[in-house]
Amino acid sequence: MLTVVSDRLFALLAFTCLVACNTYNDSLLAVSRDPSTPAEGEAGKGGEASSPGSGNHGGESGAAGDHGLGGSSQAGESGAQAGESSSAGSVGSAGAASNSGGSGGGAGSSNVAGGAGSAGSSGGGAEGGPVGDQIDDFEDQDGFILRLSMRNGPWYVVADATTTGTVGPTMTIGALAAADLRPGSTSISALHLTATGFADWGAGVGADLVNQMAKKVAYDVSAYRAIRFYAKIASGTSATVKVLFPNSYSDADGGKCIDTDTKKRCGDHLFKSVSGLKTTWDLYEVKFSDLTQQAFGLPQAAPLDLTSVYSVQFTLANKLPVDLWIDDVTFVPK
Repeated sequence: MLTVVSDRLFALLAFTCLVACNTYNDSLLAVSRDPSTPAEGEAGKGGEASSPGSGNHGGESGAAGDHGLGGSSQAGESGAQAGESSSAGSVGSAGAASNSGGSGGGAGSSNVAGGAGSAGSSGGGAEGGPVGDQIDDFEDQDGFILRLSMRNGPWYVVADATTTGTVGPTMTIGALAAADLRPGSTSISALHLTATGFADWGAGVGADLVNQMAKKVAYDVSAYRAIRFYAKIASGTSATVKVLFPNSYSDADGGKCIDTDTKKRCGDHLFKSVSGLKTTWDLYEVKFSDLTQQAFGLPQAAPLDLTSVYSVQFTLANKLPVDLWIDDVTFVPK
């Protein structure tokens, strides 16, 4: 009798266990058949496109695929749009960086050049500034031109070899005093040069357009026809400034104008004199087609070879002391 009860109890327990197992298996099957619930490996681990997006579309899946953690395909595509917009480079904003990967993707990138942009142009920056592609507005108050259109060079002082009695020159880039602000403009900074005692050709300032490894590199300005700049002087100082364009024919780094012991062949840069500078801010323009040489160095065919310009310089003969402000130096597009 005991044996029969035990057998029946064992069978009942076995049947109960079998029902429970079938119920659990059915629940698993129901989950796997539900298309709204991704199977393991489809969510949170990269999905179908788990590698970071790259190429011209800025990563269509962001950083972690269709169902990953790094955003959706829309985020990747917005990164592509940011990259594409920087190929022309709006100079006013220095171009949008193209490797942002969109708002959600973390690693999408684009083959379109970003950063500074390649040839964009914009308004003159500060309100009331000249229209064009700015070389420098001095608002960042550093010693370099604006990093736009692949330009990156430094500002520097130039002066003749006078040693006796020379005081200066001094160049500063900084905030303007209230009395020196330009009416109608939001500009608050400028370049200021003072010098005295130079007995030869004088003193001035210049900026390389491109500088790599402390060496200037020829720059193509063929997209432009002139430069514009604001300037003013202090009372009783030199009122004529020469605007010069050292290039591969007149600069020793170009390898064409080789100085000899008997004749100086380098340094005869194409230039134009701008006279009548005032003690109040005014806008001046120098057209490339108006440039000439002083005719002491290697002759250059006019007009300027626009593909080989190294620098722009502003120099003043020192018959009177030099006290010059410059602001919003800008290329004028053709």
